[in-house]
Amino acid sequence: ALREAKGQFRNNNFGTSAALYKRAVELTPNSAEAYVGLGASYDRLGRFDLSDRVYAALYDITGGTAQYYNNVGYSYMLRGSLSQALTSFRRAQALDPDNLVVANNIQILANAATAARA
Repeated sequence: ALREAKGQFRNNNFGTSAALYKRAVELTPNSAEAYVGLGASYDRLGRFDLSDRVYAALYDITGGTAQYYNNVGYSYMLRGSLSQALTSFRRAQALDPDNLVVANNIQILANAATAARA
């Protein structure tokens, strides 16, 4: 289920990937990777109520890791909550200063702020 879910996510089939990641979570309830994918799928579907629950469960499994804060930040960014997104990205950056994904997400926010001022 996890391998198929990843493929569906890559192909932008977020409804299908959510269903498959949900199945993966049911099969392996301590799989952080399955929770990350499920939360990201729900984010892409705009189901932030569900992704919030998934991220809360992910926190219980992994704690506040850089990946956790990065994913939560991306969720906030998709919602348009840019200050909350930046706060989460900064937490991720503090935990993993060399993480290029986090640095890229911070740059996306900076570019959006620059464009908004122009």
